[in-house]
Amino acid sequence: MPLLYVVFALLLATEASAADSDSPLVFEFKEIADGVWAGVRPDSPRFPVMGNTTFVISDEGIVVFDGGGLPSMAEQIIAKVRSLTNQPVTHVVISHWHGDHHFGIAPFLEIFPNVQVIAHRFTDRAMRGSTIDYIENYATFGEKRLPVYQQIIETGKDAEGNLATEHDLMVYRQIIRDFDQVRPDFDRVKLTLPTVVFDDRLTLRSGERTIELMNLGPGNTEGDIVMWLADEKIVSTGDLIVLPSPYAFNVPPRAWAGTMRKLNQLEYRTLVPGHGSVQYDPSYVDLLIAVADDIANQRDAMIANGVEKAEIADKLDFSAWEEQFTHGDSYIAGYYTDWFEMPFRQAAVKELSGEPMVEIGPRKKQESEHGK
Repeated sequence: MPLLYVVFALLLATEASAADSDSPLVFEFKEIADGVWAGVRPDSPRFPVMGNTTFVISDEGIVVFDGGGLPSMAEQIIAKVRSLTNQPVTHVVISHWHGDHHFGIAPFLEIFPNVQVIAHRFTDRAMRGSTIDYIENYATFGEKRLPVYQQIIETGKDAEGNLATEHDLMVYRQIIRDFDQVRPDFDRVKLTLPTVVFDDRLTLRSGERTIELMNLGPGNTEGDIVMWLADEKIVSTGDLIVLPSPYAFNVPPRAWAGTMRKLNQLEYRTLVPGHGSVQYDPSYVDLLIAVADDIANQRDAMIANGVEKAEIADKLDFSAWEEQFTHGDSYIAGYYTDWFEMPFRQAAVKELSGEPMVEIGPRKKQESEHGK
């Protein structure tokens, strides 16, 4: 049997075994239109947090949008693709610079050496700068953090003596429980840099398909891009949109609301978020716009009324919003507080200054074009 077919058979076996286990690194694949597939990672906040994927099949090849935060996730995508078509993967698109969407994509280049890796210019700059230095900590995460988490579980307190919440304790137990499964993948992580960059819009022609890649404005990062399939009315958003609770680290509320309004102007029928379940109407995005507007309006009103800038973050009132995101679920509520409300308070104030939400310096350790 040719070696290539042996590789593909092994990848299919990997996909099947992962799906049959309680692995935290499993995509659930669903065809959302003819030849368009979404891979959704169930329980999206579960450690390690990993982004969704979308791939589009044509008679000339496959375009993948967000190819996996760890190598085994890329291999699941490749296995699924090979189960559907013999066409090669021609493009892997990176929605933004956060590693849970691209640290695993090296297997695409190993199997499809002519693949193009596409990203926004800001994403390319971030991936070549200090913002990506944290990749060096992947392989040593357990050695450094697991003993700390175990200590907190045993004492109920962190290093500063603060009581741990039940949500924190649950998360730490889950991380410890899952770590042996994911550690081998951490050791395989490589930085795969873009080969094609663009600023506002890039149109891909893949057989009969027209695929639009667009930067609609700032959101989760300055370089967020979405993939738009106009014929199918499908949009994949990266972390511009995240469920069940949004991310707000370095997210400027006024600018984010404007970007999401442009997103809704596409009049999509299907939306694949960066994390969480596929959406079939704009109601969740409408909710995000409403909360972003409210927080920006509260902040601006306080400025107009002479409230000191240093006091604004604590004075912002989120009481109208938590239930609409968490629906009383304590598991989601913990992430809502830690990943949305608290960082959004800081980002709302930072937006006032006009300074970059993320500063990019030189890398401490330089990477080769396609890996370490």
